[in-house]
Amino acid sequence: MTQSAPPDGPSRLLVVGAAAGMGRWLSDHLFADLPWHQVVLVDTAASAQLLEGAAGAYADAPVATGTLDQVAAEVTEPGFIICVAVPDAAAAGVLADVDAVVPSDAPIIMVGSGFSWTMDVLAAVPNRTAVALHPLMDTATRSLDGQTVCATEVRGVATGWLADAITGRGGIYTVLSPERHDRIMTYVLALAHQALLGFVTAVADSGLDLTDELWAARTPLFEALLGLAVSLLEENQELTLAHVQASVDGATAASELAAAAASVRAAATSKDGLVERIAATRDRFSGALFDTVRNTAAATLAAGQSKRATLARVRRLGGLVGLYPTGRPDKLRVGRLVDLTPVHLVLEELLVGPRGEAALLHGAGVRNAKRLGRRNKAVRTRFGIGHVEVLSDAELEVALDSWLAYLRRDIRFLVPESVAGDGVASVVREQRGVGAAYLVSEAVRTGQRAVVIRTEIRVDLDLDETIERLRRAVEVAYAWPHGVSRPVRARGLALRYLGPPGTFSENAARQFAVGLAGAGEHDVLVEAVDSFDDVLEATRDGGLGVLPITSSASGLVSRSVRALLGSDVPLVAGGVVDVAVRFDAYAAAPVVLAELRGATVFSHPQALAQCGNFIRRWGLLPQPCASTTDALEQLRAAGVPAIAIASSGAEVDHPFVHVVEREIDDLSGSITRFLVVGRPGGFDEHRDGSDPTLRSIVLAPSVAAIAPLVGRGPGFDELLSDADGHCLWVSSRAVDDLPDGVRDLGAVPWSPRTPVVRPTPG
Repeated sequence: MTQSAPPDGPSRLLVVGAAAGMGRWLSDHLFADLPWHQVVLVDTAASAQLLEGAAGAYADAPVATGTLDQVAAEVTEPGFIICVAVPDAAAAGVLADVDAVVPSDAPIIMVGSGFSWTMDVLAAVPNRTAVALHPLMDTATRSLDGQTVCATEVRGVATGWLADAITGRGGIYTVLSPERHDRIMTYVLALAHQALLGFVTAVADSGLDLTDELWAARTPLFEALLGLAVSLLEENQELTLAHVQASVDGATAASELAAAAASVRAAATSKDGLVERIAATRDRFSGALFDTVRNTAAATLAAGQSKRATLARVRRLGGLVGLYPTGRPDKLRVGRLVDLTPVHLVLEELLVGPRGEAALLHGAGVRNAKRLGRRNKAVRTRFGIGHVEVLSDAELEVALDSWLAYLRRDIRFLVPESVAGDGVASVVREQRGVGAAYLVSEAVRTGQRAVVIRTEIRVDLDLDETIERLRRAVEVAYAWPHGVSRPVRARGLALRYLGPPGTFSENAARQFAVGLAGAGEHDVLVEAVDSFDDVLEATRDGGLGVLPITSSASGLVSRSVRALLGSDVPLVAGGVVDVAVRFDAYAAAPVVLAELRGATVFSHPQALAQCGNFIRRWGLLPQPCASTTDALEQLRAAGVPAIAIASSGAEVDHPFVHVVEREIDDLSGSITRFLVVGRPGGFDEHRDGSDPTLRSIVLAPSVAAIAPLVGRGPGFDELLSDADGHCLWVSSRAVDDLPDGVRDLGAVPWSPRTPVVRPTPG
């Protein structure tokens, strides 16, 4: 959140030492989002590239960068604030150079760890407003939240905007006199540094192997202490540590540390003495402070262990890990851990290619990498555990979205007619692994909308599985109606359909059962039976049956009509269920479709009828089966190259098959309407008694048998016949005086009109 400076605050900023260290940290995390009119960032000539990076944090202000000589002409205007954060040895000289070129009304913030020393340096510019600043955190800290920044009383005109800027970003602004600050830092810095240096020196001089013995057998406490101590041994810390000891009375710290060590050594000669020494020290802490310090230490130790624990867990589970060298998030590495020691890890790198164009040589990504022309050989790289940052699962997912390439596919979705194509694209766009999705085309047919979405799928994902996942997501977002029915009287009923499981008939039965259960009325047992006659016969005991009656692609379902006309079971219709139907072609092995030209194709007769163009195009020999599920089993048992036609997604439940072509229907996105039937009295009348969608449902062996009754008087009539002459008559009027052989199934909610669209033979 951007915070405005008070009216009396500065409008221009000069940071000297802005390329790295605390100067860079203050520039990035404190100054960058203040509303400056001008920003000048200064450092050595060798730091030019780092200065350019620092300038990028200032989005709304003009920024000049360079050495002080190079930018001298940029700092002549009034209204500047100067922040100096440079090595101690250079401080006096830099301050003199700055004072010579910047107007004298510009206050100075000088960063230092010892306030007495810093104020002595600032004495060289007595006419300027000046403040010494000591941020009590290191430059690895990610924000000011919860961090303490110490400052001296301001010499000269007040700079209250600085305190507001720090506290406004979650920091704690503390004002201390130079004497009090340095007395505190004698223990916080000088004594702490000496204790750690003494510890690491003793460890290094122990004569034990540091890696194979001490580090390999470390405890969490030893690891934490050694880690803190080793951080003081970095070359860039040498002069800083020496300056701290000199500026905040390191001699006193050394004397008191030696006295404390002697006291502990004397107490350790006896059990009771050590217990008393520990108790005496513990009593110096208040209860609240003791608990706070202990809990903070426990959290720190846990955090220190978390990286290695995460790596060990990933290696044990065989998953992927994402990491990058510390401070270089632009150098993402993703792969499998092949070795993990207390000090190092070996990563089999599976991410290949530049950002935005990379492939992942893992799972489906191996096959997709070939489509991108990426090398398919992984390399192994050794990293020091302390030199890398490990990404969480969520962070890795975000990183892969940015790094990986995307493959483009046009995906067809079938949704209710009322759903806009752009709405489908918006659902697809929100799914995992989708880079972009936009509408290519849409076509509206009776009761439905076929939508084609051009979709970019992340290259590490299986394309077929992702397409099915996207279709399921769209189906959930824009669910087809479960159907409409009159209320069902029986409870705990059985709902039968033509098996085996896995067919569209089962989908219809389960959709209808979900509708009943969702209304809080029934627990429904869905059962498969062997034939349409069994479906109808099972209604004698009070159950219901579900069977297909019409298809928007192939018209009347003849087998169902013959079963209904030929059955002597007393029946009435009570509901309908519409099921979206998509067919794919499957083979028993991953082959090219051209290799199967002229082969046998297994499927249910209705599916064969709805995929006639595909069958003719490839010269296939139709072999009718009891169901599409049976067709898949026939394919497995065939022993010769063949094809099965079954519902889209069948490979999920039948992993022995492979998709050779998707959406082979003559009419893409067809709907099959299923009729729900039961014995007379199994359905109640509608509660409001006036449902305008109620239609009389009549089946006849021929159109001639009912032709005299159709169209008598005002009302709605719909007539549908098959190749054998059987017909379905749907009428908004009550029907009576039906001739023999004609079956009246009563009134059923029939909306919308019968979904039939005639395909054009191809």
